[in-house]
Amino acid sequence: MAEGSRRYLAYVAETVWGTTPATPALKMLRCTGGAGIKVDRQSLQSQEMRSDRAVADLRLGNKQPSLEVPFEFSAGSFDDFLEAALFGTWATNVLKQGVARKSFTIEEGFSDLAQYQSLLGAMVNTMSLAVSPNAIVTGSFGLIGKSASAFGGTPLDASIDPAPTTSPFDSYTGSIKEGGASVAVVTSLSLSLANGLEALFSLFDSAAQRIGAGRANLSGSISAYFDSVALANKFLSETASSLEFTLTDGAGKAYTFLIPRIKYTGANKSISENKVLVDLPFQALHDSTEATCLKITRVP
Repeated sequence: MAEGSRRYLAYVAETVWGTTPATPALKMLRCTGGAGIKVDRQSLQSQEMRSDRAVADLRLGNKQPSLEVPFEFSAGSFDDFLEAALFGTWATNVLKQGVARKSFTIEEGFSDLAQYQSLLGAMVNTMSLAVSPNAIVTGSFGLIGKSASAFGGTPLDASIDPAPTTSPFDSYTGSIKEGGASVAVVTSLSLSLANGLEALFSLFDSAAQRIGAGRANLSGSISAYFDSVALANKFLSETASSLEFTLTDGAGKAYTFLIPRIKYTGANKSISENKVLVDLPFQALHDSTEATCLKITRVP
C-alpha cells in the first residue's frame, strides 16, 4: 500500500513544450499533499441500438491531465512557479506579469512502490495565496499539461536536487499598505490569479496539440475591522486604490506583493457581538506606471 509520507513531486523546466529534457536534472517541489496527477477523459458511449437493450461499446475521449499543488509559502521554494504563473521572468529580484510561456515536466513518485508518473508540458493555470490570522501563509498552483505518462519503475532522475528548507511565512510578520498608507485593521487577505489556459486538441491525437492562454485575471479580497468608512466609501464611489503587503520570515527573507491598481467590488459587513468586519472583494487592473497588474519583489 502506498503511503502519502513516501510520495514526492519533482520538476524540471522544459525548453520545448511537452518534451522532457534529454538528461533532466529534477528539483524537489515542496507541497502539502493534494490529489496528485489526474487525467480526465470523457466517456464516449455508443448510441447503437440493439434488440437486447445492451450498450454496445464505450470509448474514452481526449486525455486532459492536470495537477493541483497546495503549499506553504516560503522563500526561494516557488520562484520558478511564480514566474510560470505570471508569464514573467525575475529581473534583479523583481517579477512582473508578462507574456513569457513557461512549462515543466513534473514527476510524481511513490517511493514505497518504486513507481513514477510524469506530467509533460505542465503550465500554471491558477495561483492562490491566503493570509489568515495566526496561521502559516498557504496557497496552491493549478496546472494543466499536454500529456501524462503511464506509471513506470524508473524515475526520470535518480538524484533529485533537494528542495529549500526555508521556514514558511506567517501572518504576523510583515506589513500591509492600502492606497499607499500603512493600515493595521486588515484581518485577512486572499489573492487568486487565473490565466484562462485551455487545452486545444486536433484530430487523430488524444493529447493536446497546444495550450491557449487567456487574460491574466487577478482578483482577491481583504477583510478589515470597520473602524472608519474610508474603505467602504472607495467601493461606493468606485475609487481606484492599491494594495501592497510584505511577508518576512525569521531569517529576514521577504516577498513584497504590489497590486498597483484595484477596484473594490463589494463592501459587506459581518456583525457579531464584539466586532464588526467589512469584507472587500477586489479586481486588479493594469497599471500604466508599473506596466503590470502584479509586481513581486523578493529580498533573498
